[in-house]
Amino acid sequence: MKLGSGLFCKSIGVLLCWGILKVSPSRASFRNDLGTYIFQYASEKAPTLYLSNKSIFETQSFLAKTELYFESGPRGSWTLDPDPVRYHAFWDEEKRTKVWVGRDHPLHLLEDHWIEPTSALGNIWVQNQLDALNPRVNGWIGGGLVHAFDVHWKMVFAYSPLFLPTFGPSLGFSERGDLNPARFARLPPESVVTGGVTLPIRYQLRLNQLSELLLRHQVFLGTSFSNESVTVDTFAFTAPRPNAAALTDATLAVGQNSVNANVSISPQFPREYWGGIRVQKKDLLFKPAFEFVQNLEDYPNHQVSLTGYFKGPSIPSGVSNLSPRASFGILTHFQKKFEAPQFSDFLLFLRVPVELTTKLVSRTLVQTTLLPSRRSLYWMNELEYLIKTDFSILAALRVLAGEDASYFGAWRNQSSLSIGVKKIW
Repeated sequence: MKLGSGLFCKSIGVLLCWGILKVSPSRASFRNDLGTYIFQYASEKAPTLYLSNKSIFETQSFLAKTELYFESGPRGSWTLDPDPVRYHAFWDEEKRTKVWVGRDHPLHLLEDHWIEPTSALGNIWVQNQLDALNPRVNGWIGGGLVHAFDVHWKMVFAYSPLFLPTFGPSLGFSERGDLNPARFARLPPESVVTGGVTLPIRYQLRLNQLSELLLRHQVFLGTSFSNESVTVDTFAFTAPRPNAAALTDATLAVGQNSVNANVSISPQFPREYWGGIRVQKKDLLFKPAFEFVQNLEDYPNHQVSLTGYFKGPSIPSGVSNLSPRASFGILTHFQKKFEAPQFSDFLLFLRVPVELTTKLVSRTLVQTTLLPSRRSLYWMNELEYLIKTDFSILAALRVLAGEDASYFGAWRNQSSLSIGVKKIW
């Protein structure tokens, strides 16, 4: 995965430099949000340094959004993720056909907002989960077009020759099969009981050639109808499964002084075919959006979400493009039974900022899975005090809880307190 990420960063860097050369300085805009924080986790004695940076560079024909995340310590992680990075232009003089090249989510070309992981489509799409409590839906590297038939109807086509799977916190496998995981890594079983005896498990990870993973075709086709009261998007796409399906081969390894269970893992990314619809009512309170996605080869595998949107507090111009929208709703799957805990295990979510005073803003995030035997909770409350319009101090409490076999339950010892500063320009 690291090699794939490096290749991706280099290719995006070339596109970024090319796009900047095409920019007219008088029409360019730049916005940046830099934060430095100290985290104290419940499971650790020493504090942890946390750094985040979000920036957007935009012109009439070029868009680049980059997010940096870094956490110090032996269990920390980091990511530098330019997404989207695209150059776009009109094919015809009537400006009805827009072509683009770079990296972006196909639906972002139709609607001016980011696809959230709490939506049905975002949940099954490739994500960057290295910052596990703040996952981001990733775009495709490739190109495509958007054609407007009239003021109401559009169609979108996107193609990518490169596949990047979901990136998550590292397990940290050593050559001997020992684990040195990152903080929010989801760990495989460490032992197995056979014949009434508990045996430790040793893992061997078998990876195919990198080209066999990356060089995979992805195609997206969609239509959109929009007027003053409703937007209806329909779409279908094919891509490799974003999360690996593990093919395993288990044996007992008997040594002179020990007996171990030896498991060989061969991760696979089988091709999937999906179809879906998104309907948003724009003339109702909270502008509710309904999404439904269906796996076209695995009928029981379908997901649905219903999301409402709040109007955020007064914040500096452009900063709203750097953060998820204030929202609430539900995300769930039905019929399909998954062995591992899922984010969509009847998820209720709430993300709402409240302007307490002209200088003090409270932000609350609640995500809770309510599927029986998989109940879990992530709750975050943050206070931000504006010393100046572009400089503030923040303090936050994050609480994680849940049952053993639940999405957030595996992280219940990672509750934390944090304090930091943020600079915007």
